[in-house]
Amino acid sequence: MQDVKSLGTGTYLKLVTQGNTIIDYANLNTSTISQTVTKYGDEIEKIKIYVTKGNVTLNKTLWKAIKEVPYSGDTKLDVKATEIATALGIPPTSLETGGTYTIYNQAIGKDGRVFDIANINGGFAGNPNYGMAFTWAAVVVCPFNATGFAGNFRVELDEWADFGVGDIVTVDAATATSITMTVYPNPAVGGTNRKQIVVNINAATGAATVASQVYGDYPGFDTNLKVKHVGVSNWVFSCVGTVTLRLNHTGAANWGDYTLRLKKI
Repeated sequence: MQDVKSLGTGTYLKLVTQGNTIIDYANLNTSTISQTVTKYGDEIEKIKIYVTKGNVTLNKTLWKAIKEVPYSGDTKLDVKATEIATALGIPPTSLETGGTYTIYNQAIGKDGRVFDIANINGGFAGNPNYGMAFTWAAVVVCPFNATGFAGNFRVELDEWADFGVGDIVTVDAATATSITMTVYPNPAVGGTNRKQIVVNINAATGAATVASQVYGDYPGFDTNLKVKHVGVSNWVFSCVGTVTLRLNHTGAANWGDYTLRLKKI
């Protein structure tokens, strides 16, 4: 029988505290995002921080190095907007309002071994019980402008699966601090009694909230279903014409949390 000790050990970075993840386009020279992490496992010497524009990629040739931070227990990682821009080879003003930038934390051991999201088992990394902190995301915010925002929007993602990519839904009206939408339930999947929902917006940042409200029925499945926002990844960006909401669906039971992402046509 093989001795388990011969298999070796490793380490991963664990989230201690998630700090600010918003880059303020109006204050690029001072805007800073942060995260505090600690290691779990073998000793590490430092954390190297990278960035890409957009969602997580495991193709490390696309990662752009920002800087290295010595590891010292609970270690705070401060990343300036200007440092992200420098790593990407662009001026700070070219950071895209409404854009997401993925930050990668790479743990480098005292023995030179490297641990990051690209070389760890995906199921292991994605398990929330471990609280891993190999990646995190920053969003460049922009003030909300209601002028011309209402209209048709193309579905880019609907995890609730009422709509497919490319389907059209409507933002019926927009005020200085809110939008009214008709989305769920989709009549094409048997939904009835469709009701508008109101999305409240922080006009300075585009951060969105959705109070619990009924949106309609699915005869034979559930009636008087409600949605409300969950988490912090809820945004309405008029500068790029996008709506991104993480919504909890509840009726006779709690049906879970699902992301809806729309793009103005």
